[in-house]
Amino acid sequence: MKHDKSSETNEEYDPMIERFTLFSGFFMFEAFSRSEEAVELVARYGMEAKRSFPLFRHVRYDLFIEDTENNIYDIEIENEGRSLNERAIVYSSTLIAQHMKTNEKFESLKDTWVIFLTKKDMEKGYEPYYDYKWFDPKGQRLLSRKAAIRFVNGQYRNDDAFGKLMHDFHCTDPDQMYYDELREIVKYLKKDPEGVKIMCDIMNEAERRWKEQARREERENMMHKLHAKGMSFEEIASIMELPLSTIKTFFRKRSKAV
Repeated sequence: MKHDKSSETNEEYDPMIERFTLFSGFFMFEAFSRSEEAVELVARYGMEAKRSFPLFRHVRYDLFIEDTENNIYDIEIENEGRSLNERAIVYSSTLIAQHMKTNEKFESLKDTWVIFLTKKDMEKGYEPYYDYKWFDPKGQRLLSRKAAIRFVNGQYRNDDAFGKLMHDFHCTDPDQMYYDELREIVKYLKKDPEGVKIMCDIMNEAERRWKEQARREERENMMHKLHAKGMSFEEIASIMELPLSTIKTFFRKRSKAV
């Protein structure tokens, strides 16, 4: 990668950043959270929407979008396809339940979309996407238009707008992308020193959390083993070099969870 390094930029992350695509979940979020134009592009071709889309961070969803008419969209990156149908139903139900206000009339329910951007053609029909809605299989009567599920085919490569969009989602090199809206933000995060530093800081923080989680799990496993051997809380606290109150709190929470 040809860019200037600041003392704060960790070079060990460069090869990883170079390999990222928009099918890399957290990289996609960082890109779209910094580019309204990129969000609107995906909304236009991935959702066939024409309205502007504010973007919101949400702990449960990869990408959570609410349009100007308060319709909501959950976009999920999916690289493996495990239990995809079941997850789609759960996500759709959750999306509706979370956004129905107390005493709100059912007639006022806004449109909800759960959209899986799947890296492979999960349905093997070579269509750009596959839509699913609630309907009566006998009479083909549509039960509701308010909840829809879409599986986007990441392998679709026809020479059309959608095929070019999927091509760009797979690109590691932003200079090979068709769409300016995607190229600019991906190039910023991969090649601009400021953008690269942002990515390095994010990855450094993620690594710190992973290590902290691993240490916590290792410590908790050791406390379990010592307790299983019949040691008292006082003995465990002494061996682990932790406050007695920490040991007691841990086992109290564990007993409540069982």
